Amino acid sequence: MKVILTGTTGFLGQEVLKQLLADITVTEVVSLVRRSSGFNHSKLKELVIKDFLNYRDIARHLKADACIWCLGVPQSAVSKAEYIKITYDYATYAAKELLALNLQLRFCFVSGVSASQEEKGISLQGRIKGRTEKALALLGNTVYLFRPAFIKPSDPHHKRALIPTIARYITNVLDLFSDKFSIDVATLASCLIGVAKNGTEKQLLNNTDIRHYQEKFH
Repeated sequence: MKVILTGTTGFLGQEVLKQLLADITVTEVVSLVRRSSGFNHSKLKELVIKDFLNYRDIARHLKADACIWCLGVPQSAVSKAEYIKITYDYATYAAKELLALNLQLRFCFVSGVSASQEEKGISLQGRIKGRTEKALALLGNTVYLFRPAFIKPSDPHHKRALIPTIARYITNVLDLFSDKFSIDVATLASCLIGVAKNGTEKQLLNNTDIRHYQEKFH
């Protein structure tokens, strides 16, 4: 199968790419990037695009079986208008364009635990992720929404910034009592790929669903 992927420079996107390239059922991965990574693999095609709201020059490469949308940015890193553009506009535009090329395409959108489709709450991230979820869900039943909580590295020695490092230790304790608080990045990537390949009966998967995807849905 052929899979389109975004966000390959990010923590999650890198893991998804690694697993896709190792999957013998995946014949081609098309990565949409702003700049070339310089990484080469026989199954990987990188498409460098300047405008994520214009696929005219790359449309011939975009008919695929699935898309895993990992593209995102911290709300603190950009203005409100830019955050909305990257989170909402880019994702909804992509989904519409890709589904127009293949109505059966499975579109997997990485949202977040704070998402609110009613756009309630003080977090811009939660409101805009929720707005995006709601718009994407209207496009059809082959759109899948994922709400992971805190994403942990698979390698306990993986170095991250101070706040994520502190959060990892806190969620290590909370995980003793519930499956709601964190997800291993490899587990999340595996779930995304599983749904991209096979679909699932549930359109919106929360953190607990993702952690138990293999046993509950697959």
